Amino acid sequence: MRTPRLALGFPDRTLYFSLLVVSLLAAKLLHVFSHLRTTAIFLFLLYFPTFFTPDLFVICISRILFRQTRIFGAALCLVITFAAAAQIGLFLETGGELRWSMMARILQEPRGFVGMLMSGFFGTSVVVCALLGVAWLLNPLLWNLTMRCVRAFFTTIWPRRFSHLLRSCPSAAQYEACPDEDEEQQLVDEKTVNVSTSRRIWWSRLKLATFAVTMVILHVVRPKAPFTHMTTTLPFTLFEGIFFRLSPLCDPSPWDANDFPLADLTQERFWSQPVKAVGGNGRGWRPGTPWWEVKRERPYWLPHEEVSGFAKWYRGTPQPPPGPPPPPPPGSHTPPKNHHLPPPPPPPSPPFGGKHPFPAPPGPRAPPAGPGYENVLDPLKVANFDQPLLASLEDALKEAKSKVPIKHVVIMTLESTRKDVFPMVKDDALYRDIEESRANGAEKRDEEVWADLADFSPNAETITGQDAHFGRSVNATHGGLNIEGAQTASSFTLKSLLASYCGVGPLSVDFLEELETEIYQPCLPQILKAMNAQKALPSTKDGSWPWANATWKSTFMQASTDKFDRQREFVQMLGFDETMYRENLVLPDAKYPVQGPELNYFGYSERELKPYIRDLFADAEKNNERVFLSHLTSSTHHPWATPEEFGPQKKYWGGVNGDGSPWDRYLNSIKFADEWVGEVLELLEETGVANKTLVVVLGDHGFSFGDSTTMMKTTYANAHIKSFRIPMAFYHPSLPRVQLNLTVTPLSVLPTILDLLASSDSLSTPQTDVARDLIPEYEGQSLIRGFRTSQDGRRAWNFGVVNPGGTQLSVMSTGDPFRLVLPICEADAFSFTNLAVDRFEDRPVKDWEGGASLAKQVNGTFGADAASWVEEAEAVGRWYVWENRRRWGYWAGTRREDRGPAHWADGHLEHDHWWDT
Repeated sequence: MRTPRLALGFPDRTLYFSLLVVSLLAAKLLHVFSHLRTTAIFLFLLYFPTFFTPDLFVICISRILFRQTRIFGAALCLVITFAAAAQIGLFLETGGELRWSMMARILQEPRGFVGMLMSGFFGTSVVVCALLGVAWLLNPLLWNLTMRCVRAFFTTIWPRRFSHLLRSCPSAAQYEACPDEDEEQQLVDEKTVNVSTSRRIWWSRLKLATFAVTMVILHVVRPKAPFTHMTTTLPFTLFEGIFFRLSPLCDPSPWDANDFPLADLTQERFWSQPVKAVGGNGRGWRPGTPWWEVKRERPYWLPHEEVSGFAKWYRGTPQPPPGPPPPPPPGSHTPPKNHHLPPPPPPPSPPFGGKHPFPAPPGPRAPPAGPGYENVLDPLKVANFDQPLLASLEDALKEAKSKVPIKHVVIMTLESTRKDVFPMVKDDALYRDIEESRANGAEKRDEEVWADLADFSPNAETITGQDAHFGRSVNATHGGLNIEGAQTASSFTLKSLLASYCGVGPLSVDFLEELETEIYQPCLPQILKAMNAQKALPSTKDGSWPWANATWKSTFMQASTDKFDRQREFVQMLGFDETMYRENLVLPDAKYPVQGPELNYFGYSERELKPYIRDLFADAEKNNERVFLSHLTSSTHHPWATPEEFGPQKKYWGGVNGDGSPWDRYLNSIKFADEWVGEVLELLEETGVANKTLVVVLGDHGFSFGDSTTMMKTTYANAHIKSFRIPMAFYHPSLPRVQLNLTVTPLSVLPTILDLLASSDSLSTPQTDVARDLIPEYEGQSLIRGFRTSQDGRRAWNFGVVNPGGTQLSVMSTGDPFRLVLPICEADAFSFTNLAVDRFEDRPVKDWEGGASLAKQVNGTFGADAASWVEEAEAVGRWYVWENRRRWGYWAGTRREDRGPAHWADGHLEHDHWWDT
């Protein structure tokens, strides 16, 4: 064996290679095992070999290239080593993973480069030394072992062609000596002899083919999330971060001041002074005013003992902060609970020479505002609290004593329920598609075998008042409001609840990170608590109902589990008095034992809640209490199972979508949900409260089963319009029927409920003041008043966060038929649709650059007005992403993988046992 030599003062190439392998695998093992808690252990072990496919490729290719060029091998080794050291060092310091795309942006700035270099120098150096020590111990074992594997692979497939290749180290004249050159030559000679045996060759090929097929199958069947992310490895992640930059919105904080882009619309000539309208206290509108000059006083009806959700009223007028904090590191983890810090300062200049599409207003910059929402300063605020009631409602609500008593309120949120199935309308697009599939399907059925579409959604017709044209009698004069054109605020269920219960825009970051901050507006259960505190104050209303001053009791019910993405903690944060989940239904001492098996991996049929809902209203009537019931269904969630009493699932679709396909199962689950809505209405009749209960029915989001632009059958990172259109109706037997065609989101639900309660004399005088004072505070408009689609040039914008939150943002405006999908932290194109001519987004205009490039395409297809709208929508959407983060006081990672260990289980269902998958 030759003595190792040094060439040009560099270490032997075998040490370089060992260091490369050790660094690569150390970073990968840290990356993989840091996600162990986010997956079921069985799935983690099953797919574990697939995580290292790219690493195996890098190691084998590097081993071959190391023999051909020493300079390339040394350079690749150094890149991977220092990248792995930085990744490991950051994890040890912060518990977070390094996002290379953000690192690339920091290194563009001299100040950021020097700061990052100095702050992580010691930790990175220690890790490099540790990696070097391990590599030295494993040298030359890794060199020879890898060569054995590479040679075995090639000689197994082509024994005669490759048995003579790669058999020994090159001469010392060209490279440094190989530490075990003689031993390696002996291994090659042995292999050359072995491959001469035909039986052994074919046996080796069979084993190799079995391994390859197994890996391919595991890769194909493996779920995308989180396993695709767990498979990523150096140097691909490093190169991707440098050369394939995601949107700046992917970063934890803005790199430039987040000035409102449409400054002309916030000039002082458009400001409005405080007014007192319809009994409410409007505080005016003065965007651009220094935020510390906006006064906020605690109203008389707010008790001295703090009521949850009203913190900003107790804090009063804010004081200017002494100064902003430093920017977070690129892999920063989620800030502490109730984190309330202003955003970090901008760097000296915009990265990459970028310019804001709209110039910032001249003059000195004010210090950044802290978390929270001030309607007085919101440049997008379009209010209608000063508008009169809709003419069709005024007679019923404005008599001496209202004809619309509202003692109880129910919000039914229907999981994954699209607007076109609630109700299904004859001759609508979905109906025609089903009929066409029946006519063209390969199977031939008798008419009585197909499910009757006329009987698909009768209760939806009752709730919405829509005539589905099946000959059924629908009350067209009374029943309440139905909103055509409603869009979800998020296709992630729990985020959508924030909009309907609290009137706030959810964070455009992955999963339920809103739990890490403070909800910036009071939610409906918290408002009802504030109303309960008014019982001691006298009511001056002559026309109030006798129960107007009764105590409110808020209850949240679902038959599914509360173990998805910290839901139990989330519902508690909303302020509900009582909750009921699957876990309550299966308790040994449960009042009503469950009657059927679990429907899906979430829980039971909603019918298991029926006796509990009956008791809730019966007890409330007995004790003279008022009920706010929030009910979230889950039967219409994948896998779309139906309970045994529903009977065999019906045949709706023909062709490929029939016979138990996801589409067929989905429609069966929607049919069951419609039946369940009818059963809840019957329960209200049975307990004698139907004529004094407001029932709000809405979908959390829609669902797409593939379309002409994508075959995605999920809401995850799927911004298609079918995932966003939802039903929204406010049902009351005595409320006049109103059909509104408006593009709105559930942010209008809470102001509308408060306005209905106050306008129907269903509250005492102090409680009415609570409602009237709060309505102007919210971003959404009341739907029982004249809706403003614009005000002084400002459009009524609507934003929708795409599941799981940090992928894309949907931007629409009421009164315009246009829609823009803006990528946030997802490698995707900008997408524009004119829904007036392309209702189902079959022909969107897409562009990877956005901005002027997208506007140019839109201008050529739809004209100058559409092009102007898309430029405005993109600017407002970008501003809103950062503004919304400021309101929440959230500056951590956009995507789940950018956060610390405490958040690696975000978005996952916690199972009862470790072996459950």
